[in-house]
Amino acid sequence: MNVLFLGNCQVNAMRGLTREMFPTLRADFQTITPYWDVFDEALTRQKIAEAEIVVSQAITNPGTTFNVADVRAAAGAKAVFVPYVYLDGVASLEIIPSKGRSVIKGAAQLLRGQEGRNPVKIFEDYCTGRIDMENVQRVQSSIAKIREKERKTCDIAIADYLAETLTLQPTVYGINHPTQHVVFEMFARLCAHLGWNYDPAHKDDPVVWGRRALPSSQRALTPNDARVLGLRYACDSHWYGQGHKLMQLALKERDLTARSAAA
Repeated sequence: MNVLFLGNCQVNAMRGLTREMFPTLRADFQTITPYWDVFDEALTRQKIAEAEIVVSQAITNPGTTFNVADVRAAAGAKAVFVPYVYLDGVASLEIIPSKGRSVIKGAAQLLRGQEGRNPVKIFEDYCTGRIDMENVQRVQSSIAKIREKERKTCDIAIADYLAETLTLQPTVYGINHPTQHVVFEMFARLCAHLGWNYDPAHKDDPVVWGRRALPSSQRALTPNDARVLGLRYACDSHWYGQGHKLMQLALKERDLTARSAAA
């Protein structure tokens, strides 16, 4: 059987699990975006035509190549759509690439109403939890968006699992980099949907587990973040230095934007 995995690093991790757990299957991968890995639309369309199953990340933007409608038109009934895990707010500050540029999530909350204040005072307030970083609202909004996209476009769901496990163990290494237990759960659900015999013992191999660790982001998951969210695991050990660096970048971006607007 020829299976094409179409998406980003999350879907590519499931392609890797398929190769390990079902070595007789042919599992290929193509990126769904020009902003990650090597994007080749013509080759991807050829592989969609050749594949017997197309496991695709569900993109709803109608102007984006390989959105749900595009993939469904090209693949028909052989398309299986999986959600995109994007979970903002676990770390109050985090830098993430977005369409070729870097964005600091949490900058708006951090700098709201802080005009003219000494950065040292802003950072003191951030460290001691006197600034509302809106962790709960951001996380709940993220899960709600995933759930809504699942309802409209996906064959596989993961929002329920994210909500159930969020406080119990680390769920993401970064906003869009889920930890292994999330990747394995989504793959198990994919296997159930396709009628594949998922082996739960596969994840007990530490090499297999380690191989599916997506990169950690540059972020600050602070003691206050853990307290506000009710996390049962520790904050990031390097939150202080990372938080200060991200605050400086946020301030720089704010000042550049202000100067540009005044010019």
